[in-house]
Amino acid sequence: MPRRTWLDSKIDVFLEELAASSMHLDRPRAGELITGQVRAVAAVMRVTGATARTYLDDEIIKDMARRMLFEVAGERPGADLMEAPRTVPLPLALVGVTVAALAEAMQVRAANEPPDHLGDVITTYAQTLSGLGQITAGAAPGPAGNPAEILFPPALLRRAARYISAAADLAANGGKLPDGIPETARNQLGASLRRDADGLIAITATE
Repeated sequence: MPRRTWLDSKIDVFLEELAASSMHLDRPRAGELITGQVRAVAAVMRVTGATARTYLDDEIIKDMARRMLFEVAGERPGADLMEAPRTVPLPLALVGVTVAALAEAMQVRAANEPPDHLGDVITTYAQTLSGLGQITAGAAPGPAGNPAEILFPPALLRRAARYISAAADLAANGGKLPDGIPETARNQLGASLRRDADGLIAITATE
């Protein structure tokens, strides 16, 4: 079993603090944020990276996570999004695109997580997919039998956009691809996910 490093333990602390508010981040991205903080402390204090790490105890790492939660307050971390006001209309076709993009993003994310964290990844994405599905299923039918547009909580769509965007970053930056997806499809997958994420962000930008 690989020896756990200082960074491994701090990533655990960071992710546990986020998870307490129902927010999840992939381990590579969390590691990048913590490593960046180490470099910043080393530069400001003019010390080595090893010395800088001694200043970043668990409480400092938790504070980093809390600041991130503040930055994504629009996603309402920890709130029951099924009870949140539904103010953003999505055409039914775009709902389908979003569900498909989230499913693809989940596969990309899962391919880049260690086995002992797959359960958290699946739960995170499944909750968002479930929310989209439940709201769609409960939408009132229009004159033709199907709703032309469905109202969603903006926080749910922002959360979906972040998950899809993170998968786009993994695909674009050399992350592992899901089984069955050839390397030749990497750029197309990343661009498709990025387009879907940016579309959701644009839709909720006025909220």
